[in-house]
Amino acid sequence: MESKRLKRTAYLAIVWLIVLAAILITATYAWFTFNPYTNVTPMRSTVSKGGASLLIANQKDGKFDKECVLNPESGTTVLSPVSSADLTKFFEATAQNREGISILFHDVSQKVNDYTIHGKVYLKCENEDCDVYLRRFGINVGKDGQTLAALRMGMNVSTSSGTHNYIMKLDAMGDTANAAKKRTIATDNSVVSAIDKNGNASFEKDPAVEISQFFAKENGTDDPEPEAGEQVFCRLKAGEIATVEYWLYLEGCDINCINEVQKKDIALQLSFAGVAQQ
Repeated sequence: MESKRLKRTAYLAIVWLIVLAAILITATYAWFTFNPYTNVTPMRSTVSKGGASLLIANQKDGKFDKECVLNPESGTTVLSPVSSADLTKFFEATAQNREGISILFHDVSQKVNDYTIHGKVYLKCENEDCDVYLRRFGINVGKDGQTLAALRMGMNVSTSSGTHNYIMKLDAMGDTANAAKKRTIATDNSVVSAIDKNGNASFEKDPAVEISQFFAKENGTDDPEPEAGEQVFCRLKAGEIATVEYWLYLEGCDINCINEVQKKDIALQLSFAGVAQQ
């Protein structure tokens, strides 16, 4: 009888160690909230020099004007950290070790609208061909430095010349110098590109670039005539319509995407500028 009790005690101890180990590696990311009323704001485009007029709509067959209201496809009022290398696949961490390093992930690409702010807008250039840039003074993604450091803006723009994917860091939209940092994956400056059947991730270099390189040059917030910037976002022929698919999300592998960014309010207002091609 004593032998059976010892065996049972040893068995329970083993079971408890297994449970304890599971607890240590299943601490997942906390939820991150944003204020949903900031989600529906005007998106403005500006008139360029040379007679070209850049217009915008939230439906391809809708009315094009200088501004429109965003109608994101996602209905979420919370952002949960995800990781993406190409805006095609999105992955969420499901387990971390005791040091807080994410070790397992799962694919959430089929329900990306539950994790990101995601939608489409359409751009049209009238009268002349034009180069399209982002307009710094019309973009609003909030002001919190920790959030800006962790956020990514993804854009997929399709024109007659092809399709281009952009993943952009938003540090230039505010002061991120004092944003807290902590490594949450084993390698620096990397994002998840794929996972195997067990949830183990493959990583690649973070493809995100600074959003500022796509800004048109402007003299002030009310400047109606932007100048050509460093990098063209897309080029449009007169009368051509571009489809711009966008994602606003928290890059879960970013060193700034930690507990300090929880429960922050963010905004979403986008703006584009058209400059007549020379």
